[in-house]
Amino acid sequence: MTQGEIEKLTVKTQNIFSRLEIRIMQDIIRRIKENGFVTASADWQISRLKQLGESEQTIRQLIQDALGASDEELERIFSDEVYEEYYGHAHAYEIAGVQQIPYEENEALQRTVEAMKLQLRGEYQNLTGSMGFAIRGADGLIKYSPVMSFYRATLDNAVADIHSGAFDYNTVLKRTVTTLTNSGLRYVNYESGHRDRVDVAVRRAVLTGFRQVQGKINEQVAVELHTDMYEVTYHVGARPSHQPWQGRVWSMEQLQSVCGLGTGPGLKGWNCYHDYRPFPSGSIRTYTDEWLDAMTAKENTPKWYGDSEYTTYEALQQQRRMERTMRAQRQKIKLLKEGDADPKDILLAKARYQGQMQN
Repeated sequence: MTQGEIEKLTVKTQNIFSRLEIRIMQDIIRRIKENGFVTASADWQISRLKQLGESEQTIRQLIQDALGASDEELERIFSDEVYEEYYGHAHAYEIAGVQQIPYEENEALQRTVEAMKLQLRGEYQNLTGSMGFAIRGADGLIKYSPVMSFYRATLDNAVADIHSGAFDYNTVLKRTVTTLTNSGLRYVNYESGHRDRVDVAVRRAVLTGFRQVQGKINEQVAVELHTDMYEVTYHVGARPSHQPWQGRVWSMEQLQSVCGLGTGPGLKGWNCYHDYRPFPSGSIRTYTDEWLDAMTAKENTPKWYGDSEYTTYEALQQQRRMERTMRAQRQKIKLLKEGDADPKDILLAKARYQGQMQN
């Protein structure tokens, strides 16, 4: 499976949770718009509990819808994609003159796949139960607030500021939109303290699970083809620590000791696109050492992109940062429209987005 195919693997699941994120944000903005123009604070106090109750029900339903859609995609990935991955080794079996066990009869693999699906469903539940927004306090420290706590505080503060006359509606709307888009919907692991945007956490979970199944397939194939050697895949823009071992052939012991298989920074670890495939005796390598060395030297030679010099890896990292910034700006435009912001502010947000696209 190529880098591009791996990236496509999680697109639909990421989009499901990206839609969940923007829908929760839109609901917050819609409630501010509905209550920002009530004639008296007493009217807000009367409707507050009803509003919050409706919002909580709405968010719970949005989460359930996302979980249902992601479960369907989970079934697809761990049926269609795993099926193709398994039979991707068919040619190696033909060359070796060994009969490959039909996928449907491979009980060990079926158990691994079912266990992984169960694990991922649990991770999805944990993830959606630990969502929140990042808030920078007066002390400058960032704190994380669960969705409904953030929802209540944001709505109360917005309505109070508008009713007090200290801030006009448009000012409060822009401030709230900026807070929402700067933070994004986060998943917070309270045991480790690690946090990510929800769609990033989902992507990592799916890729990690798929890679584990992929690894089990590769190791089973190696046993059946009587080899302990594996060829690691190559891709453009690999991180510098992965460049020395990508595209080369290693034993299982070397995959662990040299390539770091089983560790976060190593092969199949955090955001790693590499795979390792069985390499039976008599196989022909995909890449020669000379070609790999030449490509590594080429990629590590800085080139000018705009006003700065970057290696290939650095350029790809910069591109991803720009994509995240542009995504936040798209969200800002959508939320400003949802809140009926001043047309000038919407136009300015669009202009900034166009400027980012041209950089």
